[in-house]
Amino acid sequence: MRKALATAAMVLAVGSPFVAASRARHVPSSQNSYPIKHVSLPGEGRGDYITADSAARRLYVSHSAVVHILDLDTLRPLGQIDGIGKAHGIAIAPETGHGFVSDGKNNQVVMFDLHSNKPIAVINGGQNPDSILYDPASKMVFVFNGTSKDVSVIDPARGEIVRTIPLGDKPEFSVSDGHGRVWANLEDSAAIVALDTKTMTVAATWKMADCEGPAALALDPVARRLFSGCGNHSLKIVNADSGRVVAAVPIGEDADGAAYDAAGKRVFVTNRDGTMTIVRQLGADRYVVERNLRTEPYAKTVAIDPKTRRLFSSTADLIWHDAAPGATERPLPDAKSGTFRLLVISPK
Repeated sequence: MRKALATAAMVLAVGSPFVAASRARHVPSSQNSYPIKHVSLPGEGRGDYITADSAARRLYVSHSAVVHILDLDTLRPLGQIDGIGKAHGIAIAPETGHGFVSDGKNNQVVMFDLHSNKPIAVINGGQNPDSILYDPASKMVFVFNGTSKDVSVIDPARGEIVRTIPLGDKPEFSVSDGHGRVWANLEDSAAIVALDTKTMTVAATWKMADCEGPAALALDPVARRLFSGCGNHSLKIVNADSGRVVAAVPIGEDADGAAYDAAGKRVFVTNRDGTMTIVRQLGADRYVVERNLRTEPYAKTVAIDPKTRRLFSSTADLIWHDAAPGATERPLPDAKSGTFRLLVISPK
């Protein structure tokens, strides 16, 4: 996912009130009405996307060179997927019994068996594959490639790329409505691209005013509203059919993940500054910030289990490095050995 802003990195590294929370590895429930628990996971490095398979009751947690697989109810480890250079996103194709992991380091997608959790194929495709999803309408897997600025469409039964869709811009998070539309944020042009999964073409591209580097994206499939998190502290609410921005609310620093809770009518936006902005939906075009929940620095992505409404993020104790002379951004942080953990946030 996209690089942190230099200002955000400096706030996290020096003088941030959230650093203490990271060291303590616990956020007291008295500080918020959303209790947060932690599950330590083995291995080195930081994580990226998390995928909750609510139907199969499995949770997939990317973590550097592996993907942890947990029971979605008990959070008991069920196994892990190995043989990955740098795991980003996970997509599940239940009809074929296959899962897919985007490997940004090796410019590959690792295909694995949902029963054995073993890799069964490696698919070479676009450069720096990041966000990935399964579209139930087309029954295809869509892989969004950051460096080659395109989309690889994979047939999950054959494990082969059947189409490449050029975007001309760096894609970020993506969502599907399951009825023939897929959307993704475009970082450089501050836009949302809509894909027609029947024709495998770009249906529309909508620019968002006053938005910098959008990354986080979620969807309300009933009201047909997209929630796009911009890097300049703004969540844009966008009509998913017309592309019109219908509302905007303030969010935390450098948003990187978003999830929509249909039962609770809330949008959860995870920010690198150690907060989760909770936005209440009052109507299709009416929104208000309920609170900025203290989580932990770099708990930046989020997944939701629609059944229990629990939210999942991940982070680790961070090791920051100085920026090179003349650089405008600090390097991304490393993780202190043995500190990677899953954050489990219960609904209010």
